[in-house]
Amino acid sequence: MQTLPESPGKPKGKPDRAKELRQQIDGRLDVLAKAVDDVRASEEFKRFLDVQSRFHRYSWHNTMLIVMQRPDATRVAGFQAWKKLGRHVCKGEHGIRIFAPCPFSRTETRDDGTAETVSGMYFKVVSVFDVAQTDGEPLPDVDLPDVQGAADTLRADLEHVATTRGIAVNYVEMEADHYGTSKNGAIDVATGHTSGQQAKTLAHELAHEALHKADRAGLTRSMAELEAESVAYIVCGHFGLDVELRASRYIALWDGDSKALRASLERIATTARTIIDDVDGLSGRKAVA
Repeated sequence: MQTLPESPGKPKGKPDRAKELRQQIDGRLDVLAKAVDDVRASEEFKRFLDVQSRFHRYSWHNTMLIVMQRPDATRVAGFQAWKKLGRHVCKGEHGIRIFAPCPFSRTETRDDGTAETVSGMYFKVVSVFDVAQTDGEPLPDVDLPDVQGAADTLRADLEHVATTRGIAVNYVEMEADHYGTSKNGAIDVATGHTSGQQAKTLAHELAHEALHKADRAGLTRSMAELEAESVAYIVCGHFGLDVELRASRYIALWDGDSKALRASLERIATTARTIIDDVDGLSGRKAVA
């Protein structure tokens, strides 16, 4: 694994904290990379991906039609698609009407007697149903557990780091599956969670603020989330807060693996080290390794 360059000019006989921190970061990234690969290799995750692949991605127009007819829809599929997933549409349910593309190709005869292939597309109205309109086998899911336990001191320290960087931190109510948002100069953190979860969210959003404030050519949303979550994992682990289970599953869900993680190694390590140093600098204390 790559490491950050050695710091020059260290007095002989004194501990090299920068080197120790690099080694800790490298070690934690190795653990995280293995954990992510283990998640992706699990039968639970493979089944989850298989089911997800059966849900079609709808066009903007069809998405609007779904929202207009059933605003609370989450996962929609056709009658036969639900049957293949071991579920059936409940009696009396009305379908959500959308447009289905129907490509065609036919051979026509020109006036001179030669054949010509004509291809095109027409649309027909079909019905799909939301998962709430069905019953049967439960759909596989990959649970992202909340970080349990208190981390009041770390949360307060990360708030202070944000403030010193000119980033406002606000605690607001969010939907159940939302934890925080980076807003280019401000961070929203969801209320109703443990201080441990909120500290982890702050570390994640601080990483976004440091790495992703401006659009970067070639950086996908998946890669941005992988980087931010990896930084949060390192920072939290360094200060004694265990977030490995949530971090590894989160990264796997964003299509991350050890190869993708190592592609961003230097950016992740540098950002994590900077946040750790900033926290340590608040009171001159040394972090728990």
